[in-house]
Amino acid sequence: MFANRNFVRSRRRTPEAVIIQFVLLAGACFVCLIGVVAFMHFSSPESRAASTIDVPSAITSDSINIIVPIDNIQPGTPLDATMFRVDRRPEVVVGPEIVREAEEIKNLYTRGLLVANQPVNRDLLTSLRPTSALTASIPAGYRAVSIPVDAVSSVQGWAQPGARVDVVWVTEFTGEKKAAIIAPNSLVLSANRRTEGSAEESGNKEGHEIPSTVTLLLPTKDAMKLRLASLNGRLSMVLHANDGLNATSRDEPIVIDVGTITGGRPSVPEAVKQVTVVTVTDRKTGKSEDHKFDHRFDRISE
Repeated sequence: MFANRNFVRSRRRTPEAVIIQFVLLAGACFVCLIGVVAFMHFSSPESRAASTIDVPSAITSDSINIIVPIDNIQPGTPLDATMFRVDRRPEVVVGPEIVREAEEIKNLYTRGLLVANQPVNRDLLTSLRPTSALTASIPAGYRAVSIPVDAVSSVQGWAQPGARVDVVWVTEFTGEKKAAIIAPNSLVLSANRRTEGSAEESGNKEGHEIPSTVTLLLPTKDAMKLRLASLNGRLSMVLHANDGLNATSRDEPIVIDVGTITGGRPSVPEAVKQVTVVTVTDRKTGKSEDHKFDHRFDRISE
């Protein structure tokens, strides 16, 4: 029994062994602490942000002050500083055409609709006092022309201010029924004297009312063509998207006749048709006779 007690005493740790074990344990704890700190550092948002590519200074430029309308401002309205508030926008997106200070609008009028909270373009301002909201929307080289419409010719009233339409002329003026687009990609200025924005203010945003007249904005030449065509046929409108993708080219006349529909010989626009006159002289009698040929070189009977 005493021998066993001596064996237990011999297994007890010496002070030197305890110190060594304590030092090893402290070192292991220190290494673990360093590892945890390193993991937290490299996984933090700041560390990830530091590893990204630096943004060029041109993109992160400072913002500048501009003025924006507090509410929608209709065309022809005299402008006042109280109608606007100061807003900040990135300098890189503010072009020289954008109004920046309220002093710049002093004694000016709106040429077009100013949308609330949107930058003001100088092209929409004028120093001339418009006689009406409609005349304020007519740029140089254009004219406003009104035409009578009904439910069909106004596309059930969907040809409202701001819409884009092609004006179709149906006529028998040449002795044959034809349909032609004579005023493509035309802007609707007003319907029943209501301009763009007035429908929203009156609560009629979807334009279900069928107008009796529609006013279009056209180049001067197209306006004259429209007025002349109205005396020799019927006018109607074809509605298309405002994105310009479906806009008909003004340089390519489109004329459809019955032969085109039935698969016959395609109709040729009047502007393309030519008549060639050939004078034939009889050598015996000395008498001259004119023979006419069309653009297909077919002889035209008298």
